[in-house]
Amino acid sequence: MTNTERDYHGYTPMDYDADSESDELYQRCLSYLLTHAPIEHDDTVVDIGTGTGIVALELASQCDHVFGRDINDEWLQYAREKAEQRSVDNVSFDHGSFREPNVAEPVDVVVASYALYMAYDEGGTNELRAAIDGLAALNPHCVAVVEKMRFGPAQTSSDYETLPPMGTVANHLVDAGFTITDIEIVAESVGVLIATR
Repeated sequence: MTNTERDYHGYTPMDYDADSESDELYQRCLSYLLTHAPIEHDDTVVDIGTGTGIVALELASQCDHVFGRDINDEWLQYAREKAEQRSVDNVSFDHGSFREPNVAEPVDVVVASYALYMAYDEGGTNELRAAIDGLAALNPHCVAVVEKMRFGPAQTSSDYETLPPMGTVANHLVDAGFTITDIEIVAESVGVLIATR
C-alpha cells in the first residue's frame, strides 16, 4: 500500500489490532483455532495473510516455528516489531502470498485467517481454487481456515464484500486432497474449517 493509499484509507495496523481485540466473533474464531487445530510442539506452521501477526504470535507457544506471510510490507514490519517487543523468537515475518508463500522449509500446518475470502472477492471461484492450491502445494498435513464464509443464505448485491460459500471452500480443500475434519460455525458469515490429510 502506498502512502497515498494509507492516508486515504486511514486504517493502520494498530486500528486492525484494536478492532480484532474487541471483535467477539474474531476472538471466538481465534480461540477455536488455538484449542482445536492439530498443532504439535515440533510442528512448523505457516500463517498466510498474517497481517499484524495476531494469529502467528498466538500460535508461537504451541509449535516449533511460525512463518507469517503477507503482501503488505507495512503490516509485516508492525508484526516484526510486536514479536520483538514480546521477545517471541520462533516467529519470522516475510513477504508471501497464497500462490507464492515464500517458504522453503517443510511445513506441517497452514493457517489462513481472514484473508482467503479476499481471493474469492477479487477473482471468484477460480482465484479461490488457485489460493487453496497454493496452500496445498506446501504439503501440510493440516490446513486451518479461520474465515469469513457464507454459512447461511446467499448475500444480496448490496453487501460490502462477496464471501465464498463454506461448501465451496470445503470442496476446494477436498479437491486438493484434504478431508474436512472439523467445522465450527461461529456466525452466519464467520467460521473455522479444519482439513487434514
